Amino acid sequence: MKLRVGEIVTLKHYSARKSNRGIISNSFDNSVIVKPERDFLVYSFFDSDPVVLGFEDENVVNICESIVKCVDYNQNTFTLTINNVQSITNKRLTQRFPVSLCAYILSRNTRVFSYIRNMSLDGLSLCSRQEFKKGDILTINTKIESIEITFEAQVMWKRISELGFEYGLAYYMPHAEFSKTIERCLEFLKMDQELSITRLKYEFEPLRRINQRKVVMN
Repeated sequence: MKLRVGEIVTLKHYSARKSNRGIISNSFDNSVIVKPERDFLVYSFFDSDPVVLGFEDENVVNICESIVKCVDYNQNTFTLTINNVQSITNKRLTQRFPVSLCAYILSRNTRVFSYIRNMSLDGLSLCSRQEFKKGDILTINTKIESIEITFEAQVMWKRISELGFEYGLAYYMPHAEFSKTIERCLEFLKMDQELSITRLKYEFEPLRRINQRKVVMN
């Protein structure tokens, strides 16, 4: 699904609690160039960061799992490579849900920074500079809104990424209460995405005028 130039989208990044907004300045088959609503936001984005991009198409809310590939500080834009697109309107969370979450791997009395790209009721995709082996059981700490969770997950697969390693993890021996917590967190993230994108309907026109004024001034 190709996004249109000039379309306003939501941007969910682990550096901010709330979603921000951006405008598509160019669109290609598997990537887009985005200009954030506020210029200084580009300084929060780094290569290989996960970003959840949201938009609405014919009254259907869609979200994209995407990765930052290039930040242009002169133009105040960044390029996102889109890995997949899924609609979430009136759908249950039966597949991996795109997220952008900061997380820490607790290992040998140290906290290894990492980030989570997607989650499901069964596991997650996590990126880190630290190398682990297939079969390793990791203790992971993250926070979704006000809910802080610590859990164990087993490395099912790994591959080299541009800035380290990406891991596919399965929750290790999860108890019933933990599974309910994950389901509640994912449902909250889904509702938050829907609400953020719905707001674009009411805020689109003022934002479009502001953007046009910026273009004229430049």
